[in-house]
Amino acid sequence: MREKIITFGEIMLRLSTPNNYTINQTNSFISNYGGGEANVAIALSHMGHKTYFMSKLPPNQLGDGAIGHLRKHGVNTDYIVRGSTTMGIYFLETGFGGRASKVIYNRKHSAITRIQLDEFDLDEVFKDATWFHVSGISLALNDRVKVVAIACAKYCKEHGIPVSFDFNYRAKLWTIEEAIPAYREIIQYVDVTFGSFFDANTLIGIPLDKGLENASMHEKRANVFPKLMEKYGVKYMFGTDRVIYSATENSLAGYVYTKDKFYLSEPIKFMIYDRIGGGDAYASGVIHGLLKDFNDPKYAVNYGLATSVLKHTIYGDACTLTAEEIEEFMNQNGTAEVQR
Repeated sequence: MREKIITFGEIMLRLSTPNNYTINQTNSFISNYGGGEANVAIALSHMGHKTYFMSKLPPNQLGDGAIGHLRKHGVNTDYIVRGSTTMGIYFLETGFGGRASKVIYNRKHSAITRIQLDEFDLDEVFKDATWFHVSGISLALNDRVKVVAIACAKYCKEHGIPVSFDFNYRAKLWTIEEAIPAYREIIQYVDVTFGSFFDANTLIGIPLDKGLENASMHEKRANVFPKLMEKYGVKYMFGTDRVIYSATENSLAGYVYTKDKFYLSEPIKFMIYDRIGGGDAYASGVIHGLLKDFNDPKYAVNYGLATSVLKHTIYGDACTLTAEEIEEFMNQNGTAEVQR
């Protein structure tokens, strides 16, 4: 029986400049669809899981297009309600060489910002569910979206359904001061996080011990992460370390911390075709790895890292490779330690 995985968030229309043009240089855009939690649902669907996307979209052709996009990738859309008239849009200016990519959001009054908790029957949504995933981007959209996201996480916590949360703080969407109360509310319902020292120290407020101000990033994480996990009952904290050589060449390593140990993978250097969604691919790979063996976070890190690296070679927001293709890449790189 395949797992029933629920993700909640916004899916947007993505408009990308062709041929590495800047936004003010181009006369046309390439259209696609994307959004953090939708990307996770699509990737996990291609890995063989039964995924559902929970959201709100306008009852027009743009909303229909987004639903068609999700269904094309095997994602169930039964928990998408329809209403309002506007769909979120983001414009992507793809970087090249020393010029970084840029993103401009146009999502302030999108349909999901009109969402209401009473539009969903949570007993029905989470019936037989084995995982729930959400991110800080959803918390940032407005109070209505935040209420639904936190209510879902709380419901899952109360019913023994694992919850993963990607901090995904975006300064373009809200300030640190606005974000802190929301992050500190949802963290108490989370089992698995994707985040950084900044997230634990600044957003959640876990203090760094004196004398460690100039310590390495690993030492800082090792100091604050266990304290966060102890306080809120979080089981695993996953993340990545990225080295940027140029807009088209990076390296990536994955890590996981528990209360008493950590694992940092070897970095993988790679060329980039499309960076958008790399973090979502990492999250989806980790979730897949944990669902295969919740007691082997090291394998989950390697699976997430392989998924993320491969996503950078795929156009669009989401990784669309099968589990077999990802595992073949892991075998080639010596990170598939155990065949499952």
